[in-house]
Amino acid sequence: MKRLDYIASLLKGYDIALDIGSDHGYVLKKALDLGYINKGIASEIASGPLENAKTNLKNYPVTFYLSDGFDKINEKFDIAIISGMGVYTIIDILNRAPKCEYILQPNDKHEVLRKYLMENGYIITEEHITFDKFYYIIIKVKPGNENLSEEDIFLGPKLRLNKNAKDYYKLKYDQLSKILLVCDNETKKNITKQINYLKKEI
Repeated sequence: MKRLDYIASLLKGYDIALDIGSDHGYVLKKALDLGYINKGIASEIASGPLENAKTNLKNYPVTFYLSDGFDKINEKFDIAIISGMGVYTIIDILNRAPKCEYILQPNDKHEVLRKYLMENGYIITEEHITFDKFYYIIIKVKPGNENLSEEDIFLGPKLRLNKNAKDYYKLKYDQLSKILLVCDNETKKNITKQINYLKKEI
């Protein structure tokens, strides 16, 4: 399933969804067209993408904000989406965000995000994987406390239970095995540990 279609499908059953960095507004449009949500809020840091969203969502029950993350958002919502960004951008947004349910889709370094979530009062409730030219991991969270092992932080506590993740783990295993041949000793120690985690899953 395409990445944005998959994210939209995870909104089923919510009333109002906020999309931070909504770009063209496709996720909200899809979720509204399919009746997954009743209202959307689209937020963008730049006026160009926000105008694109306004065009695509004309006559839809959506409000629009020119905002850096949550800074200008002043209405209630049930779930927020932060997707298609680097992990450190997502973390920066979360550092200035309210505690609520989130759908998060970082483009990289998922283990960095999982560690941040554990240390900042979030529980990972679901992890999904879809292939759309590349593998994308989507992490759903809610406020709460949990302790994850280093292995869970790397593999994903819910993702490792998902049979659809096996091919992704195989790909990661092959990539890290190649890096292992050329990296320095300190890096080699860490990568060897990660390879051993992956071996258990493939």
